[in-house]
Amino acid sequence: MRKAFSVIAVLLVSVMLFASGAGEAESSDTLQVMLTSEPGEGDSLFTMLQKWADESGVQLDTLIIPDDDQLQRFPLMAKNGDLPDLIVTTRLTRLYPDEFEDLGDVIDISIFEPQALTIISEDYNTTANYCLPYEFTITNVFYNKTAFEKAGIEPPTVEDPWTLEEFRENAQILQEKGGVRYGIAMDGSRARYDNLMYLYGGSMVEKEGDSFAVTVNGPGSVAALEMFVEWNNSVMPKAVWAGGTSDNPSDYFTNGLVGIFFSGSWNYNPYTQNIKDFEWGVIPSPVGPDGSRSAILGGTGFAVPKEAENKELAYDFLTWFYEEEHFQEFLNLDKGLSSLKDIIYEPSDEKIASDYAVMQAEAANVQDAFNIDESSMWRNYYDNEYRDALRQAVYGDLTPQEALDGFAKRLADKSGWSLKYTV
Repeated sequence: MRKAFSVIAVLLVSVMLFASGAGEAESSDTLQVMLTSEPGEGDSLFTMLQKWADESGVQLDTLIIPDDDQLQRFPLMAKNGDLPDLIVTTRLTRLYPDEFEDLGDVIDISIFEPQALTIISEDYNTTANYCLPYEFTITNVFYNKTAFEKAGIEPPTVEDPWTLEEFRENAQILQEKGGVRYGIAMDGSRARYDNLMYLYGGSMVEKEGDSFAVTVNGPGSVAALEMFVEWNNSVMPKAVWAGGTSDNPSDYFTNGLVGIFFSGSWNYNPYTQNIKDFEWGVIPSPVGPDGSRSAILGGTGFAVPKEAENKELAYDFLTWFYEEEHFQEFLNLDKGLSSLKDIIYEPSDEKIASDYAVMQAEAANVQDAFNIDESSMWRNYYDNEYRDALRQAVYGDLTPQEALDGFAKRLADKSGWSLKYTV
């Protein structure tokens, strides 16, 4: 997530369709869409884009730019007047709100789950809706059921979850008896790590009147990072978080190398299609030292740049996509949580339904501290630098206290917020 000015691929998909007696679509009838990853076979969103194009006689020009690379590329594209018509993004509208249309003028926002709209748009300080959610996700924990059975481990349940200590103990057993290389892996997003911070009572900031105080170097946050460093030195692939590899830890899980994988609901459908060599499922997230739970909501949304050449086509697609019939079709393909009211994915398969019940239960574990952190929009000041601080602690360059003290001071200095814990 630290690449600069790189574009993984540019995928040009031409869908030239002929209506009866209408001839070819005009060249101007092209919708350029920026996606964060190249769509694989059966990709739910791309399938719906293709269906809309088929019905509308429109060409699709699809530009693939990973989420973090968008942060580098978008300002240059805006400056050069080279913006796509529709963008799939997680952060651009928060960072560059003046560049985007208020989609509340196009789509009735009352159809959305309020929490999905708030979390995904991240427009805490405005009534505008620059980003409309389509993929609503939550953090969760996957497990290698085959490895659990081989190691003689009974998985935790929503009614009887494991503590952090039990996760660590069983991860060691999985490595010794379960036939996996790593007991635990965690994808490289610092948002996955943040759940551990919240479990220890830590946070990035706290409310201080009409402002905020930086708390990321407080006792709970430090204790969480100390535990995380120990996990990386014993039951996790340390190179992932220490910066020694560009490997995707999700691949470790799908290849059967990992017993427990901290990730998110967005991986469920791909795993259903791609994992063939072992049984797997979903277990509840751990319980913190004080019995607390934590989950982080997130997702991806659509945004339309003000200077887009064919933004009317983007509006047409969005209007079509959010119609009940089409969104239900998308949700059935995506097998994800719904960002719309009264439209849900209802799996008929008993195993999948059980897994979804576990994931849905995680929504009740979102902490107030997470909501306060998000409302502060601290990432407008620093973002990747936080992940770098965590990396330095995992690698061993700095102690957890030193790493978090350094980041806390930088965040306080740049934001103008007070520093609750002295450095």
